[in-house]
Formats: sequence, C-alpha cells, structure tokens
Amino acid sequence: MLLGQIHKFFMIVGVLSIIVIGFGQPHSIHADSGGVISFGEPIEGDLTPTEKDTWTFWAEADQSIAIAAERSPVDQEGDLNLALELYDPANVLIASDDNSGRRSDAALFGVHLSQSGLYAIRVLSNGTSGTYRLTLAEVDLPEGCQTPAGAMARYQWQSVIAGEALAYRVYMPPCYEATGLRYPYIILMHGSISTDSHWDEIGMDEAVAVGVALGRIPPIALVMPYGGEIANMNIFSDTYSYENAILREIIPIVENSFCLDGTRRAIGGISRGGFWAYEIGFRHPDLFDAIGGHSPVFDLTHAPPAYNPLMVVETLDWTEDSPRLYIDRGEDDYWRDNIDLMAPRLEAAGIPFTFDLNQGEHSEAYWTAHLNDYLDFYTAGWQLEDYQPCQG
Repeated sequence: MLLGQIHKFFMIVGVLSIIVIGFGQPHSIHADSGGVISFGEPIEGDLTPTEKDTWTFWAEADQSIAIAAERSPVDQEGDLNLALELYDPANVLIASDDNSGRRSDAALFGVHLSQSGLYAIRVLSNGTSGTYRLTLAEVDLPEGCQTPAGAMARYQWQSVIAGEALAYRVYMPPCYEATGLRYPYIILMHGSISTDSHWDEIGMDEAVAVGVALGRIPPIALVMPYGGEIANMNIFSDTYSYENAILREIIPIVENSFCLDGTRRAIGGISRGGFWAYEIGFRHPDLFDAIGGHSPVFDLTHAPPAYNPLMVVETLDWTEDSPRLYIDRGEDDYWRDNIDLMAPRLEAAGIPFTFDLNQGEHSEAYWTAHLNDYLDFYTAGWQLEDYQPCQG
C-alpha cells in the first residue's frame, strides 16, 4: 500500500431514464457455450479462438436495449478482440458490432426490439482467447432521441495567448439536443508528444458511451484541448502560459458554444497533461469538482514554486468543498519516483486523495485499461436529476 487513501470509486446512476436493475458483481465464469443473461446482471465468460458463447434473454416488443462485451479483467494478458451478434426470436441476425467499445471491446447501443420473445446474444473472439464481461441493459430514450450514441467534433480557435491556431475536441452525450439539459464536463489534457486526439485514440468517448448506455455513469461531456508548443514549454506568467489559455480562452469558448455546466467541471490529464491538470487545479480549486492525474509527470524543478503543484500543495487551504483528487500509475511506470513525490505532500497537508497503483507501464495500453476507473472518479456526485435546463 502506498501513501494516501487508496480506494476505488464505483457508482451506479440513472441516465436518460435508463432502466437499470441490480448492477452488481458478475456471475461466475462459464467455460463453454453461454447460458441465460438477465437485464442489469453482468456475466463473465471465457473464449478460445474457435469458440462462440450464446446468451439468451426474454424481451418485450418495443424495448430498446444496450449490450457490451468487455475484456475482464481489463489488464489481462493477451489481445482479446471481442465481437457481438444479436439474434431475434426467429434466429435472424438483427445487429452486430466488433469495435464500438474501448479498443477491442464490442458494444451495441439502443437496439430497438420489434417483437416479444427469446433473443440470443452471441459473443465471439475474432480468433483470440481470454475472459470477458457481458452486460445487458434496457434503455428508455427521451422523446425525439433516435440513438444513444454520443457525438465527437473537432474545432479550432486562434489563441491570442499562445500566438497560434489551436484545436480542441468536444464530445457531447447522447441526445443532448433532445434533452435540453446543461451537462457537466471533464477537461482532458494530453501527454507531451500527443495532441487533442490522445484521449479519443485510447477510447475515452467509447468508454463514456458504454458507461452511459449501461447506466454506470450519467451523461457527460468531454473537452480535449490541444496544447501546442505552449503546453510543452516551462513558461509561467500572467500573459503567456497554458494555464491562461485554458482558463481565459478554452473554458469561455466551450461554455458559450455548448450546453455545458460551469458549476460541474472537472480537469484531468495523462503524463504531462496530468501535471497541467494539477497545476491549473491547485491554483484555481474553486473552478473544479475533481482533479485527476494519470501517470502525472511531476518534477521539483520544471516550474517555479508559485506554479509547481509539488510546492503549491503546501500552501493550499483545503475544505470539504475543495476538489476531489485522484492519482494513478502502473507499477512499472518509468516516471514512478516523481509521481510518488505528490502523495506524502498531500498527506502532510492533510488533504484527502485517492492513489491507485495498478499493473502496467507508462503506456497507451495502461490508460485504456483504466478509463472506467477514471470515469467513476470524475462523475462521482454528478446526478442526472440535478442537471439544469440549457437556456440560450
């Protein structure tokens, strides 16, 4: 056990009137064939390269459902590549998927069932082997909503602070226009050799879509800015800094352009982006509900004391209303010694935090494996019934 409060956040909430019944621990692993699956009760199975598991369930006409087949455990060895097929009571294939989940996971969203009867889900491994978790949920879409899939778009703005055109991506949750609600959002910072595509490429939008469809998390938005040269330079000032580009440009732009809730905002980042999340979050804790660093690159010398999170933490006046804090890394992360500099400082300051130590390295595979952990953390406390109307 490392320093700090080491635990996992896990929350099951409603979403877009999702009907979720008893999400809990999966049933025991079934070695062969499959069996019966119930709504809201995840089941685990295993596959060989030539095996196909068939799971059956009873459904009524006009139901809309979501199905997800996910690697379990997510950091298992091997390269399990899952696929899904859905058959109606006449054994006719009505839907299939092999890449709508995170990386090699599969998911089906908002499939409308036209008749009552016994349906079958077939799970395939695409020539690979491993264990998986299968989840079935019923979805009640709001009026005017045709699909529970979210939408990702890329935009540019001319940054006066950075002195160059920079890009950002925005993921809006399913049916956000139909619901007329204002959504909480997470600002996600990329690593030093990446761009605004970083979180998109490791599958965060797919993780959100699956989480929302299955009722694990409420609908949320994501904002993924590209830092350009300014994010990789150790320059900190009132006029030229990445902090100012985020606070004075990105946040006003996205909150004026989309139905985002500025009172429910989180910030997090990978590697160098984790440093920026803590730098910005510690200096402006009143702006965020949560701050996350995923393999965050902390350093005692690459920022002056007034900006360095390792020094700023010693001056913080933390209260119950201050942001929740999360740090995680792989046990073989090459930056582990520096990452671990933060925990004792937080403890010395009496500031609560979560530190997760997992298997893995400083790598895309590690971050992809823990996207659901990140979402559980960021969305804790966000509930659909608290969302406000989007006016104007």
